[in-house]
Amino acid sequence: MDKGNESENVAKQLTAEEFQRLARGDDPNRPPMWNGAPRITTPPASPVRPMADDGQLFEFLFPYPIHIFDSSEWPPLKILREDTEFYLLKPLTTAVTPREQVAAGNEIPDLYCSTVRVIVLEASRGFPATHKKAFEVARDALQWIRILSRQYWIGSGAAGVSATYRASAFRVDGAVVGQRNCVFYGSAALVRALPRSAWEPLGLCVEQSIPVPVSESIFCDALSSLAQGDTVRCLVELGISIEIELTNLLDDVAALNPSSADATKYLKRRQYESFENRFLQYSTRLGCKYPRDFTAPNASSDWFDKIVLLYKFRNKAAHEGRPVLYDDSVGRIRSLAEGELQSFVFSAETFFQWSSEQRSRFVLPNPAPSVNRSKQLVAVIGEPTKGQGLALETSESLTQN
Repeated sequence: MDKGNESENVAKQLTAEEFQRLARGDDPNRPPMWNGAPRITTPPASPVRPMADDGQLFEFLFPYPIHIFDSSEWPPLKILREDTEFYLLKPLTTAVTPREQVAAGNEIPDLYCSTVRVIVLEASRGFPATHKKAFEVARDALQWIRILSRQYWIGSGAAGVSATYRASAFRVDGAVVGQRNCVFYGSAALVRALPRSAWEPLGLCVEQSIPVPVSESIFCDALSSLAQGDTVRCLVELGISIEIELTNLLDDVAALNPSSADATKYLKRRQYESFENRFLQYSTRLGCKYPRDFTAPNASSDWFDKIVLLYKFRNKAAHEGRPVLYDDSVGRIRSLAEGELQSFVFSAETFFQWSSEQRSRFVLPNPAPSVNRSKQLVAVIGEPTKGQGLALETSESLTQN
């Protein structure tokens, strides 16, 4: 978990009762452990036999639909991964009806559950497999379904709130059937609940029909991409969000006195100057506070350097589709390092604070300036570059048929 030692220490000292309280959001003064309530279901005492063959069946549940209107049987796909033979079955989607009354009327929301099954036969290579390895097959298949069918919602659903996956792992050995349930919470940005203090400012923005800042909307898209494990898209969206914010800020400041020498030079050169020059040089020439002198509570002391580095990664990600850059310090191209993407997220949040302060100084349009968005972002858990996160599983229930 990133965002300083304080969050890490809190996480290590939690009791089970505190863990559940934080997950439910009962205490707004404590950092959440997850954006939803972490849970796992105990398997039945007598599991049902899920298939005729001996082996393992992994059943993964996802909170979004996969549209397949062909009702015929599709042959399982044999997939060899790291000397393990997996069989991927045709996905199934079911519309889900809420158990509780969710509104005064009798309409119900559109809710779906898609099931992806992966089998490892006992006679196959690599048996037995872990649910993590089986999930990697299911995850990659979903990504390709999204691309090939253009079903763009696949992979999002309630990303960052629900678990990355929930699964039942069955083991069949002759007459013995075992079942354990598994849940995996991958990388996600932990955020606090909407505070009461934001309610009135929000209302003013709605009443005055103030457009949502595109830069901050794309920043939120980046957090969603982080939760989905898409590192390249997260880098691109983070970079675009800060570039839009910087361009809009400098354009607005320059427009206050467009005939000044610095404003004239900026407006003439704005399309040709690098992001780094505009951020660290032209902003100061136009009267903004020098970014290196800007500090904020809990902000990294070198947040401005990380912003520049983020934009360099963004360029490679946008033009080559790879999370790499040429590193002058080592004289070669290197990949995104562990923990680096998380640091970019928090540095971008500090960047938005810096920009908001400049808008207030120059009395420029600044939607809901009293709401400090940076207090919402608590931590980033998991390591997106390695697919790491929090995995939980129950003990195995056994029955003999």
